[in-house]
Formats: sequence, C-alpha cells, structure tokens
Amino acid sequence: MNALVSHPAIKSVLATETDISAVVQHLADQLDKKFAESDPRPLFISVLKGAAIFTTDLLRKMTVDVDLDYIDVKSYNNTESTGNIRVTHDVDTDMTGRDVVVVDEIVDTGRTMKWLRDYFMLKGAKSVTTVVLTDKKAARIVEVPIDYAGLQVPNSFLVGYGMDYNSYFRNLPVIAIIDTTKLDTIK
Repeated sequence: MNALVSHPAIKSVLATETDISAVVQHLADQLDKKFAESDPRPLFISVLKGAAIFTTDLLRKMTVDVDLDYIDVKSYNNTESTGNIRVTHDVDTDMTGRDVVVVDEIVDTGRTMKWLRDYFMLKGAKSVTTVVLTDKKAARIVEVPIDYAGLQVPNSFLVGYGMDYNSYFRNLPVIAIIDTTKLDTIK
C-alpha cells in the first residue's frame, strides 16, 4: 500500500486503483464509439495540472487516434474556489472546425468547465465534449453539461490521481477524501 494513503490528513479512500482503471476504461470505450468516424481526428485538451494523469491513462486505453494539447487554468486558493479563472498556459493547436474534447479530473462548481466550453467555442471549435473523471454535483454553482462523467462524488475535498491540496497528494494512486481539520499535518 502507498504510504500516502495512511497520511493523517487522508480521511477515507473513495476509489481504489482498480475502481479508477475500470472507470477510465469505460470512458475510453464510450469516446472510441463517439469519435470512431471523426474527421479530422478529435482534439483532446487536458486541463493541467490535475487532469494530466487521467488524460494519459484515458488516451492509452483508447483505440481512436487523437490530437492532444493542454491548457492550465487556476481557480482555487487552498480548498476554496475563487470564482475567478486565470489562464496560465493556453492551447497551441488551432481548433477551428475541430471536435474538441475537454478532459478534466473533476467538475465541482462548474465555473471552470463552463468557461472552457465557451472559450473553445469562441476559438472556433466545431463542438466541445466534456469528459470528467469525477463529478461533484452537490457543489455546482453554474450549470454546465457534462457529456461523460466517471464517478459521482460527494461534496468533500478530494485528492489523489491528479487532484491535490496545494500540490500535495497529486500522485496518490487512489481518490481519497481529505480531512480538512488536519491540513496542518500536510508538510
């Protein structure tokens, strides 16, 4: 077992490595079906840094050839969403007339995903499909369509498999709920 799983700030494990692998395979199968005839091939855009692990695993399980790019946006301060979205690295690929697939590890308030959908449409995308590993519907402030969601999760602060608390626990191989009363133990 990974030593990080037994960290005092980890309250409980929500999804094991086996659970995650099955969910990612299911999403890959669905996306293969959707984009089997896509021409040109779809452009997958991974939302950094959190979705990097999920995106890598997802694409390795897919059989359809895709293009890949990245966008890095910031909207959190510690455990709170600021409501402001700031792009720190933009997409390099021209998406005019392309089927764009936004891949993120979590959607909670919906602000970032809505902003990304609107932004990519303004940049000329033919369509925008959203794929998230985890969907925290109870935290939704802005309604945004999520086309493919892996796991419905509680309104708790999650870490692992790309999700982090101030850059800690991102490499945890499971998805876990963090105990916000023990944040002082994270160093």
